[in-house]
Amino acid sequence: MFFRLLILLSMFVSGTLLACSSDETCVEKSNWHLGIALGVGVRTNPLVDGDNIPLVILPDIAWYAEKAYFDNGELGYQWINQSQFAFETFLQLDRETAFFSFVHPANILFPTEGFAPAEPVFTASPVEDIKANQPKLSIDDIANRKWAINGGIRGHYFFSNGEWQLAIQQDVSNVHKGQQVLLEYSHRWLWQSFRLGIRIGTDWKSSRLIDYYYGVSQRDSPFSEFYFSGKSGWQTYLSVNVQKPINENWSWLANFGYRKLPNSLTNSPLVEQNYIGNVFLGVAYRF
Repeated sequence: MFFRLLILLSMFVSGTLLACSSDETCVEKSNWHLGIALGVGVRTNPLVDGDNIPLVILPDIAWYAEKAYFDNGELGYQWINQSQFAFETFLQLDRETAFFSFVHPANILFPTEGFAPAEPVFTASPVEDIKANQPKLSIDDIANRKWAINGGIRGHYFFSNGEWQLAIQQDVSNVHKGQQVLLEYSHRWLWQSFRLGIRIGTDWKSSRLIDYYYGVSQRDSPFSEFYFSGKSGWQTYLSVNVQKPINENWSWLANFGYRKLPNSLTNSPLVEQNYIGNVFLGVAYRF
């Protein structure tokens, strides 16, 4: 359960903080960064019979030494940390599994019926009509997807209030043996008393990764009409974060995110939505 909560947290938190000495958005060396957000929100689950993930209590935990760090489920080592460039290697739990085997936190934290956002209305294509009329394969009926651990390298380029980030990850636990490549631009600025941040990027996932989680074979069903082999694909995403300080420790917090899934994934009989969305509204406390 602890590892599943770490994965959920890493899916929501806006990336790795860098150790520094002055910027309030960074973690000071050899110090803990502790925070918690309380509110209402949801992260949609694109899988057939997959429960949406409620966002009610979100801890924020990070610690940085001179080089090593722990940041919301990611363990890493910073080789370079300069004003314009940074480079680290890291280990983190693969986030893909959370949609398959997450213990529904509504039974643990707080019921969230009624908070899920309305699904957007699209005009269905003939292919989508055919897929909608086909029998569905529930994720409750398929083989277990194991947890994977990714090892990666990440580079940062900073300028003004913006940042470019490039990360490459490889499954080092020998579960799916796949890779991921992420390219992201983020920007933050102040507007009156509001702190605004935006992230936009694209995430490439290899065919081995997609096929392991979303492919269907004899391990999942004896019916060949469900069989599907996943291919590599790009996932584009956008995230917007807004904070308004209340006092030294408390602030209002709003976060909105959208991720578009590729056809190489959504053509799987396990997937019924072509996007992942999240919204969270609440307050945050920084210790």
